[in-house]
Amino acid sequence: MSETTLTLIRHGQTDWNLQRRLQGRSDIPLNDTGREQARAVGRELAASGGHWDVLVSSPLQRARETAQVIGREIGLELSRTYEDLVERAFGDVEGRDCTGMGDNERHAMMEKHGEATEDVVQRGLSVLRTILADFPGKDVMVVAHGTLIRLTLDRVLDTELPSLENGQVLTVTAEQVLSAD
Repeated sequence: MSETTLTLIRHGQTDWNLQRRLQGRSDIPLNDTGREQARAVGRELAASGGHWDVLVSSPLQRARETAQVIGREIGLELSRTYEDLVERAFGDVEGRDCTGMGDNERHAMMEKHGEATEDVVQRGLSVLRTILADFPGKDVMVVAHGTLIRLTLDRVLDTELPSLENGQVLTVTAEQVLSAD
């Protein structure tokens, strides 16, 4: 029997992604490019021969719609949404244009005005562990948000991942998630 996995996918593009605006928990829909990205990811996953038992997502519409589009391609319905899969809260800088800002400046602004990095990591670890407990022994596809996925997987994999692209797919094992501090 193979090891239980979580396949994490960042949602497709939104107009705010295109405009380099901080979305955070603002409920911004996919744009046409984002829908096509979701279809392409779904087709690639279907062609990969991979197997998933369950599809879950953040309740924010950009993640939910990405999950539904991917689900149609791989033959899965969205089973459930998890509130704790929402993106990092950016506080009063949500919606701000980050064009021309370097990574360090952008990250410092997010830390100062938004949800603390460690809080995001702990929320991410907690929700992934909850998903594993809710679907024991199942391979789960999780559609969520770039900062939440990146910060959580930085801890799980003990590394520093670069920013995730829209539609990027990363897979971790249940063991990796359960053993992370």
